[in-house]
Amino acid sequence: MDIFKIIGIAVVGAICTLILKNTQSQYAALSTLATGIIILIIALSSFTKVILSFQAIIDKTGVDNEIFSSLLKIVGIGYLTEYSQSVCVDLGCDSIGKKLSFAGKIAIFLLAMPIIENLINVVIEIL
Repeated sequence: MDIFKIIGIAVVGAICTLILKNTQSQYAALSTLATGIIILIIALSSFTKVILSFQAIIDKTGVDNEIFSSLLKIVGIGYLTEYSQSVCVDLGCDSIGKKLSFAGKIAIFLLAMPIIENLINVVIEIL
């Protein structure tokens, strides 16, 4: 991932947003949203390398693919929830952002339950 490209896009997007706030404020939110989406697309395009690395680790260790899948979902939900919450805050909807963050935490907890159950079973087997 080229972080300098992302930083450049963020700075240009922030400048555009500031200019639009002063001239045509109705488009400032769209500028913020468009900049965020562009950054997200660039960041996600390099996420495939991370997934391939995790898959190589799983192949070496023999960890169940279901656990790996759950971990990726948990990380994805965490990142998407945080990003969506910050978009809500940027648009002036702090309350919605907080509720979204809470819902994301519940979703992560629900996805983590099978992993916790597997961990408890492993500890019981060891004892």
